[in-house]
Amino acid sequence: MSIPCPRVAGSLSDCGAKHPEKYRDCTPLPLRQHWLAPDAMPAEAGVAFVGAAAEGLSFYTRYIDSDIFSTATADDQKMWTLGDVAEFFVKPGVDRTDYWELHVTPNDFIMDIHIPDRARFQAGAVSWDDVIAPSSGATKRVDVCDGFWCVELCIPWAAFASPGIPAAGATWQFAVCRYNYNGGLDNPEHSSTAPLTNPSFHHYEDFDTLAF
Repeated sequence: MSIPCPRVAGSLSDCGAKHPEKYRDCTPLPLRQHWLAPDAMPAEAGVAFVGAAAEGLSFYTRYIDSDIFSTATADDQKMWTLGDVAEFFVKPGVDRTDYWELHVTPNDFIMDIHIPDRARFQAGAVSWDDVIAPSSGATKRVDVCDGFWCVELCIPWAAFASPGIPAAGATWQFAVCRYNYNGGLDNPEHSSTAPLTNPSFHHYEDFDTLAF
C-alpha cells in the first residue's frame, strides 16, 4: 500500500491519549497481524503516523499496553529480547540494499542498526558488531501513561544519505512494528503496520510504500 508522507513541523511533542496536532494530516496506520489474516488485530492495539519534517523522517506511535516493561539498561542492547519495544524499519528506496532498524523501549533506551545488505547479514558475512556500530542520530521522546505508552522518533535525513526531504514523487519502504510482552518474556505478541506475509519484520518486500 502507498502511504503519503505529508510535511510536519515542530519539535518532539508531548505524547498522550491523542496524537500530537503536528500529525493531523498523516494517515493513521493500525498495527495488525496480517500474516494470520488480512483483518487480524493484536489483543492490544497500536497505531502509528509518519511525516516528513525539516529535521528528518518523523514517526509517532501509541500502544495500548496492560503490562509496560523493559529490562534494558543501556542503548544498543538487543531490545526485542528485553521487553516491550517499538521498532521502526526504513528502506530508502527499492534501488538500495541498505535499511535502518531502530528500537525504542518504554524506559527510554534506543537501539539503531544499519544493515547494508540483508542477504549478507543473514549469511553472516556482515556481523552484528558491524551493523550495531553506526548511529542514525535519531532523537526521541517516550511517554508512559496508565495503560498505554507513546514514542515519537525523528531520524535525520543524513542517516539516509539524503540532503533533506526527498523530492516529490520519491518512494521509500517502511514498517512500524511491535514486540508486546505481557506477564514475562516467554510469549511476545507481534504486530506491524505492514502487510507482512509472515512475522518476519525484515521482509521488506512486504513493507508499505512511503510516497513523498
